[in-house]
Amino acid sequence: MTRRNSIDGFPPEVRRMIQRRLYQRGFQDYAGLVKELVSEGYAVSKSALHRFGSKFEARVKRAELEKLMGPEVPAAGNASGGEQLDFLDVLEGETA
Repeated sequence: MTRRNSIDGFPPEVRRMIQRRLYQRGFQDYAGLVKELVSEGYAVSKSALHRFGSKFEARVKRAELEKLMGPEVPAAGNASGGEQLDFLDVLEGETA
């Protein structure tokens, strides 16, 4: 049984914000993101963020591969955010 991540207990909008920041950073600079989150009042360790980010990165890679392989992933309607942020919206379930 895997350990429950402290980030999983955050409200959905906070988890989505963390996912977006991880994605925008290319899943790098976990230490910098921890500093930002702690300064914003979120109690999170680098280890917890890395576990959360690793799982999310694996989901992103699988979804990107599925998108390349066929039309299974629907297109999002966020025209202003660019293709990468549109793709992230699809992962977050915010399709238009």
